[in-house]
This record gives sequence, C-alpha cells and structure tokens, in this order.
Amino acid sequence: MFSKMVLMLLIGGALTWLMGRSAIHIGASGLIFSLFAYLLFAGWFSKKIKYIVVSIGLIFFYSGMIFGVLPSTPGISWEGHLFGFIAGVIVAKIYHKNKVTKK
Repeated sequence: MFSKMVLMLLIGGALTWLMGRSAIHIGASGLIFSLFAYLLFAGWFSKKIKYIVVSIGLIFFYSGMIFGVLPSTPGISWEGHLFGFIAGVIVAKIYHKNKVTKK
C-alpha cells in the first residue's frame, strides 16, 4: 500500500503543480482525496466483491466528499482535491485491471 500512496502523491502533486493556479497549495487533502478515489474505484476496476462492498460503503457514508473537488470556498485549494482524486483513479486503474483470461 505504501508504494500506491507514494504514486498517488507523485501524480496528484505533479498535476497540481503543472495545472493548478499560481497559489499556495498546502495540506494533505490531496492524499485524502486520492485514497478516497482509490478505494471508490478499486471495486469498479477489479470486479471483486470485497472491493465492491467497500466502494458501496464509501458511497453511502462519504458521498459528500465528491463536492470537495469543486471550487466552493475562496482560499481552499480545490485543485489539490481534484488532482488528488484523479491520481487515485489512475492508481486504482493501474493496480486493479480486470484481467480477462482465455481458456
């Protein structure tokens, strides 16, 4: 899991640095949104029942976090939230490819 977190931090940080506005982006919210998106999409990409159950639980309990990726409060780095979320989706896609086996 540590390598996945490092990859999420690198991707989210790089995207925020490259495409975010020129402001101070500080905090761990990019990592939080990365982990949220990773857990949310791991079930979608892997098609395994235990990951799907976790994804459904996240949707039920934390669905309000989705609105954090949109600009709402001045002074809050919504770019860090958005690119952290995108990084989580990318890492989930990389690590949980649905492998089709041929017989």
